[in-house]
Amino acid sequence: MAQPKPSIPLKPEALALGSDLENTMLQIVQSGSPAEQCLAIKAAGQWGLPSARNVLLEATRNDDPDVRVDALQTLVKLGEKGLGETFLWSLRNDPVSESKIAALSGLQAEDRELAAPLLRKLSVESFDDEIAWEDENADWDDWLDVQKEAIRTIGRLGIEEALDDLMTAAKDEFGQELWREVFEAYAGLGRPGFLALLDAGQSASERQRSRAARALGASSDPHALKALDGLCQDKSVDVRLAALETMLERGAPLSDAQLIEDPSPLIRSMTAAKSPTISVDDLVNLVVHDDDRTVRLAAIRRLNECNLKSTQLGKLVDLTGAKLRGEREDFVSALVDVLGRSKSEEAFQALQEIKTHNPKPEIQRSVLSALAYFQKPEVLEYLAEGITSKSQMVRLSALASVSALSDGDGEVADNAAAILLLAAQGDLVSEEMDTENEEKQGGEEEQKQFGARARDDDGGTKNRIVLDRDGNIIPQDETDEPVKLSDYRKPEPKNDDTEDADQIQAQSVVLDRGEGEQSEETAEIVAFPQSTLAAILQGDVEQAEFAEEKIDLSDEDLKFLELAQSTLKKKRVRPDVASNTAQEIRRIAVRLIGEQKLTVFTPVLLAAMESRDDELRVAALTALATRSGNGVTLSQADWSLLVNLPPDNYAPSRAAFLDLLSFAPDAVAAPRFEAALSGNDPADQAAALNACMTLQTLPTQIGELLRSDDRTTRRAALKGMCASADGDAADALFEAAFKESGALWSELSAAVGKRGVCDLTTSIMTKLQDACAVSGAGRIIALEILADLGKTARAE
Repeated sequence: MAQPKPSIPLKPEALALGSDLENTMLQIVQSGSPAEQCLAIKAAGQWGLPSARNVLLEATRNDDPDVRVDALQTLVKLGEKGLGETFLWSLRNDPVSESKIAALSGLQAEDRELAAPLLRKLSVESFDDEIAWEDENADWDDWLDVQKEAIRTIGRLGIEEALDDLMTAAKDEFGQELWREVFEAYAGLGRPGFLALLDAGQSASERQRSRAARALGASSDPHALKALDGLCQDKSVDVRLAALETMLERGAPLSDAQLIEDPSPLIRSMTAAKSPTISVDDLVNLVVHDDDRTVRLAAIRRLNECNLKSTQLGKLVDLTGAKLRGEREDFVSALVDVLGRSKSEEAFQALQEIKTHNPKPEIQRSVLSALAYFQKPEVLEYLAEGITSKSQMVRLSALASVSALSDGDGEVADNAAAILLLAAQGDLVSEEMDTENEEKQGGEEEQKQFGARARDDDGGTKNRIVLDRDGNIIPQDETDEPVKLSDYRKPEPKNDDTEDADQIQAQSVVLDRGEGEQSEETAEIVAFPQSTLAAILQGDVEQAEFAEEKIDLSDEDLKFLELAQSTLKKKRVRPDVASNTAQEIRRIAVRLIGEQKLTVFTPVLLAAMESRDDELRVAALTALATRSGNGVTLSQADWSLLVNLPPDNYAPSRAAFLDLLSFAPDAVAAPRFEAALSGNDPADQAAALNACMTLQTLPTQIGELLRSDDRTTRRAALKGMCASADGDAADALFEAAFKESGALWSELSAAVGKRGVCDLTTSIMTKLQDACAVSGAGRIIALEILADLGKTARAE
């Protein structure tokens, strides 16, 4: 059926462009179509070709704006030196804003003197007489974006003489908001910029002082930390917060003892959450004594990263009880996490108390997750109860904790494994019990949701307003007698005038037929509007004359409809609630068993294969495959049971079974792989190919599958062949990747990059060079692949 996969080095040699392919790529940059030029420029940048410098410089003056932009951006990416004049030329003469921004980002420190005059001008005005811009009637002024980038470039190059220009730009009352960009530029202007920030830090505006505090983080002046320390004492909370966060970014020490006593909860919560030097005692005191919820929450979450002493833990345990009743769920859940990680007896007792007095699902979920840290028999009782909870999050948490406890030794672990086994068998909650509870709870829920609807102020329904489909109020009879469906059978009297009108209107809707083309069907046409536009164009008189045709119902139809009306029930559908709780519990338990190594679970997984639930069978097969990968092998009898199961009509289940067969004996797996690969189901073919890749084998049908019209099959075959084949397969791989306008080019690129240098990839690179030699769709696809390969090669 298959041939062995050739050995591949653990770390293959990275690909490299040959000189011929490199020259071809550069020729495309010079003479290709605009789309081809852009892709070739992109590929040259990804491969980092030094030889592309001159060609890219020529492309910066191309007639196509996209080509110019890509060329400038690639030159910036390559980090080429000595291009200041080129970038300044584009800044002056290229009207496209993206080109100007790319040129600004390419200017380097060596270009400071050359670029300073133009940058100073651009930071203040657009200078339309000296600088080319796009259409003035455009919806957006490109200079606004270029102005911001020019200000950033001034700061990056350290042009100190532009300090006054930056201030002028920021204070322009007709300009855009530039204070943040200006202050950030000040940070790169040495001592003059630092003094400007220091002056802004003493401004009467809180916003200006906050901006100055954040900008000081990038200042290299030795007095910047001292200035920040002064702003930390500012009367404004926002200024103090900005200064403190900036000091944290610079790694400066903070006075934690002073900050946790700050009157602002924002400062205290920031200190609790971010200070690297705050002590555990300070955090515990904030949790216990602080009056602000946000501060307590930040402190308790930070304690999850700490190891608590017994005295510190005791203070947290004292919080359980009446003190927690007014706390929010997020705080209680975080406290539960801290108590669970401590694994102490007093923490366990506190968790029991929280579980008893806090029935909210979020808190119950946290408690059940924390109980996984405790090897106690009573824990299993709580978890078994949680598995049958109404809340989905509680059930998931309980099952996860049971699975964690079962992965151990001792009596508790054995009992936890037994609970997980019962859950996987469906013995904890039966489907009949689940349906009965659902109907009962659904009835109560619907009574609560809909019982008060459609009633008047007196609690009755006789004054209820009923609307027709056009929004008109339908008059209601004052009698309480229900309307019967048989009423619709009463014939309506019809006079001769009405018949004549119907006939006239029926004749008016004949669509451009000749006199000899009118058939007997014309008389049956009803002039009822067939669209909204027709209804609008039709007058009220016409609508009144032509009512919708009545449907006559037989006695049997009426009896059926009356029976259907009596059996209709309203049901509220909630997307966050499982439609079948019992099946959901089984599926999750089966998935969790996949992570266990006990052989006692194998019969349960095999029994789940006989279930009518599609997802349960998939979960069981996936669990068997995971366990097999972890060393839990199946016996010959187990394999015999699996292969003798009836054919599965669910495609994901068949795919999971084929994946499991990669761990089966060859005598068991080979016939099934052969049948799947030779069949007509693309999903089965792809699954079988993926399994063969796991076995490092190459099926004999792979060449035929590589030519398949199904993209999924072709993708799996391409991956398998590219990982296994030699240089002779290059033509077939190339054809498969370029099929459907290159739908699989990214898969080919990824596989070639992973394979590295070998006979196959060398042949593929030659094919790419041949594709680049001819203009057209093939060249576009080849350039996409080359650009992606260059990105992979540079990453390695």
